[in-house]
Amino acid sequence: MENTIGNKLYNDVLKNHKRELEAFDKQKREIHRLWNIDAETAKYLFEYIVDLAPKKIIEIGTSNGYSGFWISAAAKVSNGILETIEVDEERFKLSQNNLKNQTNIIQYLGLAEDIIPTLENKYDIAFIDAGKIGYINYIKLLLPKLKDDAIIIADNVISHKKSVQEYIDFMKSDNQFENELIEIGTGLLISKFKRNRV
Repeated sequence: MENTIGNKLYNDVLKNHKRELEAFDKQKREIHRLWNIDAETAKYLFEYIVDLAPKKIIEIGTSNGYSGFWISAAAKVSNGILETIEVDEERFKLSQNNLKNQTNIIQYLGLAEDIIPTLENKYDIAFIDAGKIGYINYIKLLLPKLKDDAIIIADNVISHKKSVQEYIDFMKSDNQFENELIEIGTGLLISKFKRNRV
């Protein structure tokens, strides 16, 4: 994806947030089972979101906040807000500390299945990177929360294809979605939503 403005802004974030990014790297090395996207995926998401200029984003699966950091940094360009959900209390507390300087993030602790129905916003982008077998439940709960032309980005669709196959099949069989597989990192399925597409 060619995005000169996004690339410049990405490099600015690298330069201006070295301390936070070094902390994320250290945690990834030292703490097992932190579900972080890789650097290539982070850059792709950042530039993609800058280009879309969303106002409202929902993330399912905060982990320690690495993807949320990049998503929120991109959303700042369009004065967007990120809401992010994490079920694990230890990772939630870690992410709270890691993201304390980000002013456009709202964090929720709990099961996504419980929290999504309570959300009042309509979202331009949904990023799904949590328990893989839960993807199908998350998207069904998110459907009424999506704006027309919303973008849904699901991670791990190559690395954990078997676990997310029900989700993939659902997205490909529902004519409300147009899907594109992006073969970077662990694999992203990017789906454009159009309610009641004919």
